[in-house]
Amino acid sequence: MIRVLHFIPAFSMGGMESLIMSLYRNIDKEKVQFDFLVETQEKNNTFNEIESMGGNVYRITNVNKYNPINYISKIAQFFKEHGNKFSILHCHNYERGPIISYLAKKYGIKHRIFHAHTSSIDDVRFKQLKRILMRVNNFLSTDYLASSKETGDFYFSKDNKNFIVFKNSIDVNSFIFSEEKRVMLRRDLNLSNDFVVGHTGRFTYAKNHSRIIKIFSELNKKIPNSKLLLIGDGPLREELESLVNKYSLNDSVIMTGTKNNINDYLQVMDVFLLPSFFEGFCISLLEAQASGLPCVVSNTIPSEVELTNLIEKLDLNENNDIWVDKIESKQCLLRQNQSKVIINNGYDTKENAKKLQKFYFDTIANFR
Repeated sequence: MIRVLHFIPAFSMGGMESLIMSLYRNIDKEKVQFDFLVETQEKNNTFNEIESMGGNVYRITNVNKYNPINYISKIAQFFKEHGNKFSILHCHNYERGPIISYLAKKYGIKHRIFHAHTSSIDDVRFKQLKRILMRVNNFLSTDYLASSKETGDFYFSKDNKNFIVFKNSIDVNSFIFSEEKRVMLRRDLNLSNDFVVGHTGRFTYAKNHSRIIKIFSELNKKIPNSKLLLIGDGPLREELESLVNKYSLNDSVIMTGTKNNINDYLQVMDVFLLPSFFEGFCISLLEAQASGLPCVVSNTIPSEVELTNLIEKLDLNENNDIWVDKIESKQCLLRQNQSKVIINNGYDTKENAKKLQKFYFDTIANFR
C-alpha cells in the first residue's frame, strides 16, 4: 500500500479540500491511503471522516508562521517522527512548500508532488517574495500537477517543469438537482419564498466577497425578498460582517460558515454569483453547474470550467447595476440536469480517482 501525505495547512473545506476529499472517498484504499498534515487547531467533522476511512490527521498546533525557527522546528520534528511512513508527499501550498518539501526530502520521502490550484498571487505586497518561493518549491519537488493549463503555465513554465493537468472533479451524482430536497431545505432555512443568490468559497481576497455584498446590496433594493447565502469562512470574515452591517443587510445575508454538504446548499440557491479576481480552475463553479444553477461570473474564470450554457460572464469593470440586471434576469429559470455534460468532459471524481491512483504508482515506478 502507498501512503500519501497531503499538506493542506488551513484545511477550511474550500474547493481544494473538497476536491481532495472527493478523490479520497473514491480511491481504492486497499492500494492507496491518504494522511493529512494541517496547521489548524480545530478538529472538525471532516477529520472524523478521514479517520473513519483509515487515514490520519496530523495537526501541527501552536505554529507561529511568522517565526521561521519555531515553524521549521515543529515541521522538522514531525518528519523526523513520521517521515518514514509515507511514500509520497502531495503538497498543495507553495508558500510553505519549500520548507515542507526540503524536510520531507531530508527525512526520506523521495517523491514530492506539488499541486498548483490557482493562477495568480493574491497578496501583491509580497509578490516578488512569493515568486521566489514558487521557484524554490519547484526545485525541491519531483513531480508537478496543475488544475488547468493556465495554472500550470503560471507556476511551472519559467522553470521548464513538465506538469500534468489534473482536472478538478466532483461526485457529479451528489449534485444533481432535486426539487423535493430544495423545498425541504428552503423550509428548514426559512427561505421558502425568497430569491436566493448564493456563493461558496473561502473568504479570501481572490473570491472578491466585498463585491458580492455590494452587488447584492443593490439587488436587495430592487427585490426586497432576496437573500444572500454565503457558504464558507476565512480570514476576511470580520471585514465582510462589517460591510454587511454598513449596508444594513443583517436580515438578508446568511453566512453559514464551513459546510461539508455544499451539494445540499446549492439546491437552495436560485443564482450562483462569482465575481472572482482570479481562479485556478474554480471547482465551486463546476459544482454549481452540476446542480443546474444559473451562474453570473467574472470573465477571469478559466475557459476549462465553462462547460454549460448556464454561465454568464461579465467584466469586473462593469458597474454593479449591470451585474444586478443580469442576476435579476435569472429569476424563475428551470433547473437543468447537466450531469452527462460534466461526466463526458472528464470531471467526474470516480474516474479521476483512478487516474490519480495510477499517477501515484507511475510516480514511484518512474523515479530515477
